[in-house]
Amino acid sequence: MGFFISSLIRGMDHMEELAEWVNTQPIPDLGVELIAFTHDDRYWRRLAGILNKIRCPATFHGPYIGVEATALPNTKEQEWLFESYERVMRLAHQHGVGHIVFHYTQKGFQEEEKTFYQQVSQSNIEILLGMAKQYQISLVIENLPFPQNAVPLYDNIEYGELFDRHQEALSMIDIGHAHMNHMDIEAFLKEHGDRVKAYHFHNNNGIEDQHNSVYDGTFSYEAFAGIYRHYTPCADIVLEYEPHTNLANRDIIEEINRLSKQFAKIRA
Repeated sequence: MGFFISSLIRGMDHMEELAEWVNTQPIPDLGVELIAFTHDDRYWRRLAGILNKIRCPATFHGPYIGVEATALPNTKEQEWLFESYERVMRLAHQHGVGHIVFHYTQKGFQEEEKTFYQQVSQSNIEILLGMAKQYQISLVIENLPFPQNAVPLYDNIEYGELFDRHQEALSMIDIGHAHMNHMDIEAFLKEHGDRVKAYHFHNNNGIEDQHNSVYDGTFSYEAFAGIYRHYTPCADIVLEYEPHTNLANRDIIEEINRLSKQFAKIRA
C-alpha cells in the first residue's frame, strides 16, 4: 500500500513543483501520479525531465487528450493510440513507474452502436495489454463516469466482465466515479478484488465529477475503509483532487496521515 498525489491537484503548469515537493517528503511509500500526455512535445519533455530528477515512487495517468481507445482498426486514430501508449510504456519502463491508468473511451455512445464499439474496445485493450506485458508495466483499467445524454461503453456489470474476458487486465477503481454511477463496490471486489491494483480517491455530490477532497462530498470513506482492508489491503491510493480544493501542502499531508490510520491493514 502506497499513497500517491496526482499532479492534477496543482494543474499541469505546476506539476514540476508538486513532484519536487513530494520527492522531499519523509513519508515512506509516498509518491506522485503524473499525467502522461503525448499530444504536446513540450509537455512530454517536461514529464521526462521530472522523472530524471525525482526518486520518490511514481505512477502515470495515461494520455486522454487526442487519444481515443475505441479508435477503429487501420485508422490514423488507432495508430496514434498505440504509438502514444508505447511511448508512455517505454518511459514508464525506463523509470520504474508503478502503473499506467487507462481510459477505455472518452466518449458516450448510442445504444445501437454500443456492442460494435465494445468489440473494437476489447480488441484494442488486448493489444495494449500485450504491449504492457512486453514493457513489464501494469496497465490498470479505470471505471469511468457515465456520460450525460448518452450510453456508457461499459456499465457497472460490463466493467466487471472486462476482467473475466481479459485475464491479464488489472483494475483502477475511481471511487468518485463509482459513487456517481451507483456502483456496488463491495460486490465488484468480491469477484475481482484480486485484480484491483489501485484506487483514485476523491469525493463529490453523487451527481457531478467534482474531484473534491475525500472529506468534501457524500461518499463515506470511513464506511469504505473496512471494505478496502478486507478485499484490497495492499492496493495503492491516489489522491486525485482538482485545483479548486485549494489545499495547502500541510493539508494534503494531514489528509494522508488521517487516511493512513483509517486504511492501513489492522494487525492482530
